[in-house]
Amino acid sequence: MTEMLAALLGALVGGLLSAWVGSRQTAKVLKHETDLAATERREAQRVDEERRESLAADQLITALADFVTVNRDDEHRSESFVRLPTTEDVHRERNVRASKLLQAGSSYAHALPEELRERWDALTWMVRFNQSKQPERSEELRRRDASDLLNYIEYVRRSLCAVSEDYPMPKHFPAPDVRREDRRAWGFKPQEGCNEPDLTEWHFSSRLIGKVTFTTGAVRWYGPNGLVVDLPPEPSDTSPADV
Repeated sequence: MTEMLAALLGALVGGLLSAWVGSRQTAKVLKHETDLAATERREAQRVDEERRESLAADQLITALADFVTVNRDDEHRSESFVRLPTTEDVHRERNVRASKLLQAGSSYAHALPEELRERWDALTWMVRFNQSKQPERSEELRRRDASDLLNYIEYVRRSLCAVSEDYPMPKHFPAPDVRREDRRAWGFKPQEGCNEPDLTEWHFSSRLIGKVTFTTGAVRWYGPNGLVVDLPPEPSDTSPADV
């Protein structure tokens, strides 16, 4: 009888141990699968977020290209970006381009990384500021405003390209201060200690602004004064996206 009880007790303990070990193994497997699924979800979310950010950046690069491309002579350059005495058609064209740029920002800027969204917001503030009448503001300052705006656009464009093409984001610089006394354009030959990028080389270059890829594979760079440069189609394993 004692031997039977011992055998029964042994079987019971063995069964409990087996069940405990099995449950531990099952819990480990379930935890591993749960962690793996969570990792896969996070990775999928990261990839999706990067895709949305890249798409938004592409669209805003194109919007900037459209905004800065004007078919006018150099003497009308400032009037095409800030409110200065000029002909009604220049005012009308500037208003239309500014409206389209602001609409593009409303549609896509929310998808940008926070740091870049702040730069875009500063840019749209500058566009609105330069659209306002402000009769007390001198023409000299207005022309500086135009250079500030174009230079800051280039800085923002480079920031957008960093997201679109996945390379390091340019260092953060505060937007031009419209109240400063310095007549020098922001980003042009900055003096030592100035907290702004040095865009001097770009300022003297052909100043290509926006890269736009079409469904045909053709690539164009847009710049001020209607500058358009055709480049050969870029090789790609997939069909180019619409822009």
